[in-house]
Amino acid sequence: MAGGPAGSDILCLQNSFADLMLVVGLDENTGLIPELSGIEGEGMMKNLFYGKFEPQVLCAVSANNMMHFFPHPRQDFEYPLQQLETKQNLFLKSASAYNTLDCIPKSKFNRATHQSRLSIRSTSVTPGAISRHMSMRRPYASLKKTTYVQNLASSQQFPVPDEVIKSIQYFCFPDDLQITEQKADTSVHFLVLTDIHGNKTYATCITFYRPYIIEKEYDGSLIPHLDLSGDNSAVAPDRIRCYIPVCCTLISKYAYFETMKESLSYMVHLIETESEDMYTYIKLFAHRLTMTPTPPPGRVAIEFCIHDMSFTISPSQEAEKQVIDIPLYLPFLIFPPDEILRILSAIMVENRIVFIASNYALLTVIMESFLNFILPFEWKYTYVPILSSKSLELLEAPGTFMMGCHSKYKEEVNQVGGLVVVDIDEGSLSINPEIADDSRSVRSGDSDSIEDLLDIPEIPEEAAKLFLNVCRKARFQFDLVDTKRPSHFNLNAERSYRRRKIQALNDLIVSGCLELMVNLFRSVVTETRVEYKRFNKQAFLDSKSGSEKSFYEKVMKTSMFKKFLKDRINDKTDYWVKLEVKTRPQAKSTESGPSVPNRRPQLRKQSSVAVIALNTGQFHNSPVFRMPDLGDKVIVYLKETIRLLSVAVQKSQHFQERASYIYLLGMFYLACNKLTLALENFISLASIDVQILPKLVVTKICQQMKESELQDLISRPGFQALSDLMGAPVSESIHRKLEESVNIPEKDLYYDEFVECVSVMEMTSDTDTIGRLFRALIPSQIHQNFIDQETFAAFTHCWKENNKQCLNLGISDKDLLESECVLRVSSLCKTDYGTGRVALTDRRLCFVKDISSEMREITRLSKIVELEKKTMFSFLKQVKVLRIKNTGGSRFTAWLKEERDDFCLLIEEMWAGKVVSDSTKDIHAIQKAAQNVLLVDALLQSGLDEETAHHGNREEAARQLCYYRKYREEGHHNVPAETKEVLQNRIDPNYGERERKTVHALLYTPGVPEHSVSPRLWVGLGDGKIKVYNASHWLLESEFVQTKQSVILSGSKKYITCLVAVDKKHVWAGSYGIFIIDIETIRSNKTLMDHQEIVVDIVSIDDGRYAFTASINGIIMKWDVQKLTQAQPPIHLENVRDLRSIKYHQEHIWCGTWQKILKLSGSGQILQELQFTVSEPKFQPAEMDCFIILKAEGENTKDKIWAGCRREGEILVWDIDGTEPSHRIQLDCRGISDMVVQERRIWAGSKDGRIYIINSDSKKAFRTLLAHDDAVRSLCNAENRYILSGSGSSDGKIAIWTPNDTRTESGTYIGI
Repeated sequence: MAGGPAGSDILCLQNSFADLMLVVGLDENTGLIPELSGIEGEGMMKNLFYGKFEPQVLCAVSANNMMHFFPHPRQDFEYPLQQLETKQNLFLKSASAYNTLDCIPKSKFNRATHQSRLSIRSTSVTPGAISRHMSMRRPYASLKKTTYVQNLASSQQFPVPDEVIKSIQYFCFPDDLQITEQKADTSVHFLVLTDIHGNKTYATCITFYRPYIIEKEYDGSLIPHLDLSGDNSAVAPDRIRCYIPVCCTLISKYAYFETMKESLSYMVHLIETESEDMYTYIKLFAHRLTMTPTPPPGRVAIEFCIHDMSFTISPSQEAEKQVIDIPLYLPFLIFPPDEILRILSAIMVENRIVFIASNYALLTVIMESFLNFILPFEWKYTYVPILSSKSLELLEAPGTFMMGCHSKYKEEVNQVGGLVVVDIDEGSLSINPEIADDSRSVRSGDSDSIEDLLDIPEIPEEAAKLFLNVCRKARFQFDLVDTKRPSHFNLNAERSYRRRKIQALNDLIVSGCLELMVNLFRSVVTETRVEYKRFNKQAFLDSKSGSEKSFYEKVMKTSMFKKFLKDRINDKTDYWVKLEVKTRPQAKSTESGPSVPNRRPQLRKQSSVAVIALNTGQFHNSPVFRMPDLGDKVIVYLKETIRLLSVAVQKSQHFQERASYIYLLGMFYLACNKLTLALENFISLASIDVQILPKLVVTKICQQMKESELQDLISRPGFQALSDLMGAPVSESIHRKLEESVNIPEKDLYYDEFVECVSVMEMTSDTDTIGRLFRALIPSQIHQNFIDQETFAAFTHCWKENNKQCLNLGISDKDLLESECVLRVSSLCKTDYGTGRVALTDRRLCFVKDISSEMREITRLSKIVELEKKTMFSFLKQVKVLRIKNTGGSRFTAWLKEERDDFCLLIEEMWAGKVVSDSTKDIHAIQKAAQNVLLVDALLQSGLDEETAHHGNREEAARQLCYYRKYREEGHHNVPAETKEVLQNRIDPNYGERERKTVHALLYTPGVPEHSVSPRLWVGLGDGKIKVYNASHWLLESEFVQTKQSVILSGSKKYITCLVAVDKKHVWAGSYGIFIIDIETIRSNKTLMDHQEIVVDIVSIDDGRYAFTASINGIIMKWDVQKLTQAQPPIHLENVRDLRSIKYHQEHIWCGTWQKILKLSGSGQILQELQFTVSEPKFQPAEMDCFIILKAEGENTKDKIWAGCRREGEILVWDIDGTEPSHRIQLDCRGISDMVVQERRIWAGSKDGRIYIINSDSKKAFRTLLAHDDAVRSLCNAENRYILSGSGSSDGKIAIWTPNDTRTESGTYIGI
């Protein structure tokens, strides 16, 4: 790549800070081009300071190229500047040395030269010409012997679309170009440029004025000459001193408005110091800015210097958000809090909005601020922050838009009906009255009336009140704060102080606004069914009160909400989800477990939570990567940057810093056209922080490579994950509206279709229940494997009708218990309490009085003793009655007539569910029984229809569906007394799953009160899912699903093998890879894929500083937990292919395989070997499934090793330094699957579902617990508060045991 003039080998960065610099205005090469044609000579001279002129694109500068367009298009072959190797690293300033256009003769004696230029220049530059010339390859490339191949490193994608270039000069001068008699102040404004696909680029424009002398020629034409005299002396009558504006526009893919403003301001400062060197400075700054990278989201900022002035590029705080480089507090200084809420509401309901201000710079800043306030909602319509004087007609365009214009056009704006006008100068919002027969305000595709569109609904009160605290804190005044600060004379220090202050304030505002959006739309998660891509729109609206409903009805029609909803349905993990999980109210957790459709007549109120606190010092210690000097050889600059980044990767102490350095390293390798090294870094980045991975860049690199090269690369060690990274984007699988109501299918339903319909309609999600329902709706005498359309339609109708009847019962909220659900209401009947209705809830039986709807409790379910069906006489007629007896001896009789038998069956099922729940401590039993009641009732009612398949067999079908009634009759709920004493709860992590899975791993993590994190139980299942329960009330908080292709490819073998809290912030999950999960947010974006086989165990040591991980093929790795790098070379155990588990004890690693236990030194040397042998084995060979190390209690005792036999009921015990077992413990079981230590007791789980509690001193089992209906596959000690056990897939449940209730053989309690 060497050879040729300096700069001929320029390569570009994919993440460059700036893409292009444009210089717009007029100069001696363009001449004066009046806006109105026909004005020449004397007329132009007289109106010089009153007329308007057409600005032109003078030059464009990218990383590769610099083009001048007047007097004719030409490439500047001296770009980039060649710098001197002096101590100060100053650049050459002689304009003649670089043949710049500033060296054009200025005197009137060069008229011939000037006339020739005027004759060949064009009056304007077409966008096609600019794009074509900027994409041309430098001629030096053709001199090389090798053929140049276009690639990512050297291609320059023109960053501005042609449609923007057509009018870019008018956006640079929105009030038109005017020549001034006196030098005007330099000004800055900002642009947001959007292409036809909605992609945004950002621009900062700085306009400054250069002195010129306008000279009148003999033919009457006016010729401008740059005035370098520096004085204001009088000039000849045929000349005029004036100032012509020039606008330098810096365009970037990233919204670094303030940083671009700083760099351009410094450039203009230097230009005004030495005006003749304007293009020299433009070259210098453009080259530096286009060859400086932007940092990825995270912790690391980038600093670069130009001429002894440093500039800092701060990273975005979240991967899904664009960087915020504007002061977000300005809207809070301008608008009252109530107006801010109205503006936010107007944006969220997608009104047609126009912002007006007397300051163009404020328009973009204020509008961008409000768009940041509503994130993750994204504005998808027309967005033009600055309208030029020539584009005001866009205000009359139909459809939705957000635009900004100068306040001098306020009168024109007010003439457009239906606009929401936000006046920045006055800090107010107003709505223009709609003009008759004006349809411009109607959004295409919507049927809203004009009155609805003009109405701005109020943001719900509870969320708005919390947001007002943010408004109060955000009214920040630098002058008030700085009164106590002394004056500072270090410019860089002052700039740094101001930047940190604004950043801290921005963080407060962003957090407060995100809190608002979470509080507004938290309940969207409640009504979303991710597995079926459904959102229950009606239930969501029903949960809102009347005053709130108007707001949500309007918002739900917008494209922003639909995009937000799509992300929630696709289970996207973003900053909104992280805060929602972090601040989720405890009450909401009940909706994540088994739930019953809400039968309460009152509305479910959404909780709003305030959690935001300002930490102003969090950025003081953020790492900064300082870019090296940009010399005359770009390749030298790239190589030096790579060297510095490599050093930073090695020295980084935190994995987030390391991820940022690896990202930058990959980008610079790509700029050097070293694709393999770039991909290697991106693969490494994906394992540390996949969220900041530039997936589009990786895909482009792979597309650029030949197929054979790519496949060869994937086959190399360490590159296997490349196939994951270049995977095809997820196709759009949702063709229906996400929030539409669920309609009954007009066809017969086979099992899989039936499962989806029942689940989506929220009848039940339990696979076993759905299977029983499917069989119940198809009587055994009917030989078919589907449910006919008529049967399912009747069943669904009855289920919905019962729902409506329960909701319309009119019961007062105060009459129902907390979270109580009404399941069934009888017809009007005679009872012992009078005329009324009998209501069955999930807690009790109640009497509801006719007309008044007063509610009276009959009995609790737990107090029912007997249900007696009797026949009594009334007016010589036999009437079926139901008599209910309770534990207090009282009786209640209801004359239910023909619905007696059905109602009795429903009560029996609910009663049985309560009994089973109390006996087995299964907290899901009541909820499942309640769902069974709803399904049984719908089955019984639909069976009355002669067209249904189960019409003649409805009673038998109903009894088949009453699972808990049968379960109780068969006595399965009876639990031995010693088991019941210790058993506290049972939970079912397989509830709602299509197939029951084994509970392979359990982990308890204590709560963190200061971060509002409750104690949690982490459950690793056999399908790769991790479910997280709140350990305070054992209800599901979150479900973490691994979707990595490396796990999916493992087929049926994919499962979570181990869960370990390596430190207080992260849980490591072992599978085909190590997934690192944040404890606070229950989200993972880091994966360690260094193990080639499945990871079987993880051990944390040194208070979470290091961790050992082991794979089944005998490879053990030691990790630095903070850096996420290997702390030492991997340990390879020769001839070991069956490693089961590892322990770390007294600075040694203990490894368990099927046949032996190995003691290793820290470096991997085998120090001791314990052979596993069984005295009288039933199976050969004898194999070990688990082992533990028990620490000695006294000084004269030794540590012990306990190992359980896989297929024999035997446990072997060794002294820590022994070679032969000192004890053999025989148990009556098929094998020991897991063991855990609880103080001086050993809990051993067996293959037949029992747990044996063994005294570690006597080596005897003194308690046997009947734990599960399948093998005990995992055990966990929750800080001696609980022992938790998980079972195989046939049972698939978790039992929570209270160890301090364990009794000795004499019957006395063991104290802890």
